[in-house]
Amino acid sequence: MQVKTRFVDTGCDWTKPIYVSENDVLSDETARAILAHNKAGAAQCGWKPAAKK
Repeated sequence: MQVKTRFVDTGCDWTKPIYVSENDVLSDETARAILAHNKAGAAQCGWKPAAKK
């Protein structure tokens, strides 16, 4: 009997981009972390920039 393992990546199901408003005050480190998170999500999950209002 041959057992097949199926791997399902659900990381994109529970992660979302981080949005900041113009009024938010961020440290440089926090801004870099948010940018890295959003770039990774764009690359791995296909996130698109939010439409401007």
